[in-house]
Amino acid sequence: MDPNLTVDEIVETLSLMPHFEGGYFRETFRDPMVVDGDRTLVSYIYYMLTPTTPNTYWVRNKSPHMHLWHGGSSQTHMFIHPDGSLTKHKLGPDLKNGETMQVLSPGNVWKLSVTTDQTKWSIISEAVCPGWEERDFEYGDADKLAAEYPQHEDILRRYCKKKEQ
Repeated sequence: MDPNLTVDEIVETLSLMPHFEGGYFRETFRDPMVVDGDRTLVSYIYYMLTPTTPNTYWVRNKSPHMHLWHGGSSQTHMFIHPDGSLTKHKLGPDLKNGETMQVLSPGNVWKLSVTTDQTKWSIISEAVCPGWEERDFEYGDADKLAAEYPQHEDILRRYCKKKEQ
């Protein structure tokens, strides 16, 4: 992907729209096949972080997400697992320096994504199986998470969505 493209050019070309977490997205596929009664089998989106929204918030999703890097800045994906461990993964093209082109976000973990170069855009795809449903998503509450994972309080408070947002 051409690194000289502007955010506006990418938004227009890929028909992206504002995402409720910040950045831009577009669902590109939602399988008509359903599982568990009413869940779509799989869904895919483009998701772009930008210099004005260089990170997500701490969120938890029921389904696992496979993140696939397409262009722009690399990203750091952090996960807080139920046992309190925090893992970090670099998503991007620099394979010789530990980045990888895809990162699996397990279901039911707290996750956060931050662009490595916050002056640049970064675009990924997410494949979610079973497919993404709003009812399976929650924002992290800084007070509750800091009480549960005090060893990560600083980073939790920095990236949890503020209650007035």
